[in-house]
Amino acid sequence: MKTAINIIMKTCINIFILMLSAYAFGQYPILSTSSLANGRDDPNFTKDGNYAVDANNERDQYIGLWRYENDAALFELKILKNDQYLNAAVYNGQILHYNYCDEVRLQYKLVKNGITLNNNLYFIGPQSNDSYGIKQGIDDYMDGSILDHTRNVLVSYTIKRLPGIPAKIRFALNPNVYTLLNHRDYYNDGELLFNIPLGEIEMVKVD
Repeated sequence: MKTAINIIMKTCINIFILMLSAYAFGQYPILSTSSLANGRDDPNFTKDGNYAVDANNERDQYIGLWRYENDAALFELKILKNDQYLNAAVYNGQILHYNYCDEVRLQYKLVKNGITLNNNLYFIGPQSNDSYGIKQGIDDYMDGSILDHTRNVLVSYTIKRLPGIPAKIRFALNPNVYTLLNHRDYYNDGELLFNIPLGEIEMVKVD
């Protein structure tokens, strides 16, 4: 097994933070705004209280239900908008830094050899945003992390929209960048670390 590169959740500003739901801590004021089209080039991007807005609707090209299927597996990925999500760095119950960002949320169904390993495609309601993505205009892809529910592993990924009809994306896990969310001994069983398909896979939009 490759050595895990530990990630302590995620942030719009590329620092390690703990994500907390806006519902848990209440709303905090928006002090400035920036556009994800400019991303890191905007000086407001890293400021406390900033709201990074998907001003150019960069996420629209990814929203929907996408499918990959072969003889042994069915993988369906739903990408949903997650507007004005609160990211907060917290220490001893105090918020040290916070900002908002227009992100996406990922939900998926995975079937292998006729056995459903995960299906939260139609879950509605509050949930953690471990499976998330951000599209910045300076990039030609979206990236983030997705929770592989079968083994409780948080793993990095990229998604790139492909040209042509029907609409397709290229989904790629990064198996070198992940976090083990269970105790390390749990994974000493010889089982596969990831069940979500590895490698670059093409997914077709079905809804």
